[in-house]
Amino acid sequence: MSSARSTQPRGLLVAVLGGAALALALAPARASAQEELRLMNEPTSFTDVIDAFDEGDAFDLNVHVGFRRSRVAGTIQREVNDAGAASGRAADGFRDVGDWEHVRNVLELGVDVGLFRDVALFGRLPLVLRDEREVLRSGSAAEVDPLLVERTPGAAGDPQLFYLPYQSATRSGVSTVELGLAANLFNQGRRPSFPTWMMLFALELGIGDIMTPCTDGGVVQRDPGTGEPLVDAMGDPVPNQDCDGGVSEGTHAFRFESRLSRRYRHAEVYSGLMFRFPWAGRAEDAFSPAGSLAGYQNTRPPIRGSLSAGVALVPWENRETWQRFSVDLRGKATYVSEGRDYSPLFDALGTSQSPYLTDTQPEGYDASGNQVGRQVAFNGLTDVQAHGEIGGTLAVEMQAARYVRFRFGANVMYVTPHLLTATDGCNPNASPEGDDDPRAGSCTEGLLNPAHRPVIDTPGQRFRLDGAVSFDLFVQAAAQF
Repeated sequence: MSSARSTQPRGLLVAVLGGAALALALAPARASAQEELRLMNEPTSFTDVIDAFDEGDAFDLNVHVGFRRSRVAGTIQREVNDAGAASGRAADGFRDVGDWEHVRNVLELGVDVGLFRDVALFGRLPLVLRDEREVLRSGSAAEVDPLLVERTPGAAGDPQLFYLPYQSATRSGVSTVELGLAANLFNQGRRPSFPTWMMLFALELGIGDIMTPCTDGGVVQRDPGTGEPLVDAMGDPVPNQDCDGGVSEGTHAFRFESRLSRRYRHAEVYSGLMFRFPWAGRAEDAFSPAGSLAGYQNTRPPIRGSLSAGVALVPWENRETWQRFSVDLRGKATYVSEGRDYSPLFDALGTSQSPYLTDTQPEGYDASGNQVGRQVAFNGLTDVQAHGEIGGTLAVEMQAARYVRFRFGANVMYVTPHLLTATDGCNPNASPEGDDDPRAGSCTEGLLNPAHRPVIDTPGQRFRLDGAVSFDLFVQAAAQF
């Protein structure tokens, strides 16, 4: 698709920037003694680690507070079997369903505690103040079906999967807590001939109420057969029962980062590599409903890996008064693996009253076609296709005094198109126990995947996100003791 091809030059640009930053960071320093005296010993925030038991400074403590507003918007599409045969159907086999938007306001709290020279513990606690998600009807979807979305295009009377516009419940609360260790293996401020090399290890714990599919209380209930709004004895629409959808994914994750930087006069170039490995954690029942079954193909959230590169321009600083002004320009590319996840349609599909989703799926079928084994209910989670994210950051950092630092800026990220409902019907990695294993069902290889729902996972019925743009605004302040 053209949108996917357009990301290749940007991906190449990020790779070139990363290589250049790495080469510069490893290059030998040629700063004279006079130049070294002009520079502050501390690197910019990308590789800065606070100290303890240092000469003249036995203990360091940093307290962080910040606010972040993020907005992600994109178009949700549905696959069709007969591309180009009807109004509103895209030439590549997908038609627009709705415009998705996710807005989140977060208060970010944190603390750093110095343990030894260039070694520190840190903690982060993001408080979600407001989390809003909605899917609005798009133009082409309205032309095909004003109610949207039918199980089979053109099949009158089929129960609807969900209705547009769709508004999720407004969420708030504690999502995760992060604990970690950061250390500088090399520090240019201590040994000018070496770059600054930081290693970071973090554990993210989902501690808040686990997310469950939840629609906004203002959306009325509808008859699953006719789609007509339900009314009470007075003829007023019946609203859905209010629900607390939770704000935490309930997953835990281990994150590892390696960051490298080198200061050259008024510029500090840097690069970084990050890997994030999540697992179901407290939400294990959501990722593996009905327990551990051999047919499940994906029971873990997606793994993420990213490469970042950039430069912090330092037009002015005063070492004697601990003051500095810098402008941070950064590029970042991320790969997100296939996995089971809370997709943009998590609430809409999870609260669906369609029997094609509310009916459970069995672990297998016997020779007579009867259901056997455990029954698996649908809970809104779906297998999401692997995809990429590419973007950048522009930030301004001001070290106003020795004990105060401010940072504000913006992040822009493009998310490549990918399927949102891509659960395979069979798990080829599982082996049947004999030729008559009822869990094999109609699979020519492997076992039936009870998480598969034909109405959304079968080719020709799948949903996808046709690219999205994420935009963050943030402001942060740190008190440095």
